Amino acid sequence: MASSPFFCPQAGDKVSSWGYSFTWTSDHLSREEIEPLRQQYDISAAMALQRLQAIRIALMEESKLKGTSPPPNDLYVLLRDHRGDDDVLNKFWTEVNTVPSWVDWEQLARGQRFFYRYAIANIVGFALQGFVAENSAAPGVVEVLVRTGGFSTRMLLSRLLETFQWLIQVTHCIASIRPGGEGHIASVRVRLLHASVRQRILQLCQTKPEYFDTQRFGIPVNTLDCVHSISTFCCNPMWLQLPKFGIRPSPEEVRDYVALFRYLGFLLGTPTSYFETVEQGRRTMESLLVHELRTTDTSRTVAFNFVECVTNLPPPFHISKAFIEAGSRWINGDELCDELELSRPGLLAYLSFSGHCVLVMLMAWVQWLFPYVDELLITTFRVLMYTGIVQRKSRTRFEFKHVPQAGKQTGKEAYRIDGPHSIWSMIFGALGMGPFELFLLLIFVISGAFLLKLMVLLLRSSAEIMTSMHNIVV
Repeated sequence: MASSPFFCPQAGDKVSSWGYSFTWTSDHLSREEIEPLRQQYDISAAMALQRLQAIRIALMEESKLKGTSPPPNDLYVLLRDHRGDDDVLNKFWTEVNTVPSWVDWEQLARGQRFFYRYAIANIVGFALQGFVAENSAAPGVVEVLVRTGGFSTRMLLSRLLETFQWLIQVTHCIASIRPGGEGHIASVRVRLLHASVRQRILQLCQTKPEYFDTQRFGIPVNTLDCVHSISTFCCNPMWLQLPKFGIRPSPEEVRDYVALFRYLGFLLGTPTSYFETVEQGRRTMESLLVHELRTTDTSRTVAFNFVECVTNLPPPFHISKAFIEAGSRWINGDELCDELELSRPGLLAYLSFSGHCVLVMLMAWVQWLFPYVDELLITTFRVLMYTGIVQRKSRTRFEFKHVPQAGKQTGKEAYRIDGPHSIWSMIFGALGMGPFELFLLLIFVISGAFLLKLMVLLLRSSAEIMTSMHNIVV
């Protein structure tokens, strides 16, 4: 394990961190380069937030005097409508609406298609590796998460859907991430939300310094946290997630996806220099694996609540605890999962998850061989995900709902179901697996039977050839 705070690799060292191995170079980020980023943050958004709050207070007072409707609580609307009234807001508005010279819209559009090309693998990879490993084992990130209240078992699903909503909004189409597009607006809202969380926690620290250890974890939602988040979105799928499922993205796909999130990082106020090239992005990811990933008691809390939440989804989305644990161990390795106190599932769960790997590999091969199938699946997943998540009734506008409060912090919570269990919940509970797992297990069995039959045919053919050669010699 290379996540010790005292581990400082040198150029040429062979490094292994949580099952991922690579050679350290002089171009990787040293601990001395990373540590200052903990105390840095998005000052532009912080200043804009203060002005927006002052404007809203003034508008509230004015509406009370006039007896009119109160102003909107939407920070983006306030920014849009009052950017001409304040130099700070005008500067911030210009910043988020100025397209960097290095942006290639056609390349970014290809990067968006990549997400839907491997949609099933990308979603499972993000949930089991991006969340379970990266988020829960990054101390600074996880300490902020448990203070927002959005990671209790009851709220976690909606919190995950918020993240997926943003991800689908920024990958839906190229118009979405151009200035004024839906994904562009969502990203500005997320940036202001991050500033609100940071401001609130720092305000609490003024009266209760012990509430959040800024010396140890840095400023809440700091620059390092933001770089880590972008790395998790664009680099981890390429080297830590998809290869574990048997998918190897092409160099062009990697370049396009990293470029897409470099631009999205820009919109979110993240330094883009760490993702200028594919190699820089990969070195950033590897550096963070070494310096950032280490588990704490809070990590185990978030991992526990995640499993409790996901294994209590309503039918037909029911997924067993064993399947989540098998998938987590498959992609993250036993060392990290043992640290997070995940149980060791039985063979059936691993066979079911093997079916998932077979499914996504078969889909990838078919898409590579038949471009029209690739186009059909990309379009289908785009429509289904946008309709199901972005257009759902409970869609978010990324308001500041989960407000940190002194004395309030998420702990381990067993999921409680109010009222009687449904018939389907009882059936799947008795089986020990959900419908999706049964489907994957069936795929594994069918593919195993096919491979076994193929091996028998090859052995039979080999035996016949050997017999024929023997007869010729005789």
